[in-house]
Amino acid sequence: MISVAVTGGAGSGKSLVCRFFQELGAKTISLDGMAREVVSPGTDAFDTIVDAFGSRVLSPDGSLDRGVVRRIITQDREAKRKIEAITHPEIFRRLERRLRNISAQAPDSMVVIEVPLLVETGSQDRFDVVVLVEADPEIQKQRIALRDDCSAEEAENLISAQTSPPERRRYADYIIQNVAGVEALQKAVGDVYQKILGFAQK
Repeated sequence: MISVAVTGGAGSGKSLVCRFFQELGAKTISLDGMAREVVSPGTDAFDTIVDAFGSRVLSPDGSLDRGVVRRIITQDREAKRKIEAITHPEIFRRLERRLRNISAQAPDSMVVIEVPLLVETGSQDRFDVVVLVEADPEIQKQRIALRDDCSAEEAENLISAQTSPPERRRYADYIIQNVAGVEALQKAVGDVYQKILGFAQK
């Protein structure tokens, strides 16, 4: 099994890149999806976050209000560290279990993991290959604002709270530029997929 981390700034197109990898035959895992599982009502992480930040982080349906949590972590570094300390260990425990299961059942698989905070969590060495997705910052802001139904300022704050592009590039084995449309992106993913297959066969 070969593990491939797909990372990049918010709104860069990581999910679409992962979908293209999946269409080529890779198995895919989203750490964003795991993060939602980790903080679902009734989990230890959910209870700890509510205890730490109060009812303001709750939606009317009793789940975590992701918009409120996003604002907290972009405006308060200490709160960001606290939430990450609560959630990240469990997210990576779940990831390791999933990878062990895939390795046991399909040892020749390529597994592509969408890892939004790869460098921020110091997890770049957990994976065999790191693929970085980059996009124009203005386009990123537009995508975030549309996706999260937030203001341009909030979108910019989210981008600013993440690792800078030059720092991400230090750890990237491949860089995919998401700047020329869906077809060009799909072709770029296909090219990287073939290169990783070649790497895996060495």
